[in-house]
Amino acid sequence: MQMDLSDRFAEERATRIYVDGPVDSIVELPETTSRLTVKLVAAEGRLPQGLRLKVRGGSLIVNGVTLSDAVIWEDTAPDIVEVRVRWGRGAARSLRAWNVWRVGEVQHAWTGNAGMRVSRLGEGEIELRCSDGEGDADFTNLIVLLTVE
Repeated sequence: MQMDLSDRFAEERATRIYVDGPVDSIVELPETTSRLTVKLVAAEGRLPQGLRLKVRGGSLIVNGVTLSDAVIWEDTAPDIVEVRVRWGRGAARSLRAWNVWRVGEVQHAWTGNAGMRVSRLGEGEIELRCSDGEGDADFTNLIVLLTVE
């Protein structure tokens, strides 16, 4: 029986594993990020797909609302979302992103065959090709382009 991606992440105790190339469970964005543009390129999954952003030691400002944690859902958000990052003075700072999906009203992440192929395209551009946890790994369930400033 072949292990799914979440089992591999757990067994290797890692946020990056190798399955026909690198697969990440989470992506760490630079602590110097002040603005993040999230472009939803494609969503092919049968379930609503999203990108979750979480900041520690600061806040996210999305559409005028200040948050520490936000989900940008492909079925409700515009194709391009601008996120400002305001950092606090604390020493512990991080900005992370990972894919999520909904089954009914329940948000899921990091289960089954969830993972991301992360490509650094150029200065400040990162492509995330996300597989939700349902069924076989399919890195076209959600494709997001991040521009980091």
